[in-house]
Amino acid sequence: MQAEKEQVKSKKRVADHGEVYTSEREVNAMLDLVKQETERIESRFLEPACGDGNFLIEVLQRKLEVVKNATKKPN
Repeated sequence: MQAEKEQVKSKKRVADHGEVYTSEREVNAMLDLVKQETERIESRFLEPACGDGNFLIEVLQRKLEVVKNATKKPN
């Protein structure tokens, strides 16, 4: 199990930059709400304030897993 990254919380950074970090746990919980779309290769996601890209990275990982499973050779 991967150690959860510490979420930076600073009211000043939020006020100055609108900077809000979303933890991996929260990203996965939110993407699980639209699970079918995250696994549909042709679906698209818009993340206008992507910061470190937490959402986009997880969406890509989920789509790559679908492709990997679809192209897996049967035993």
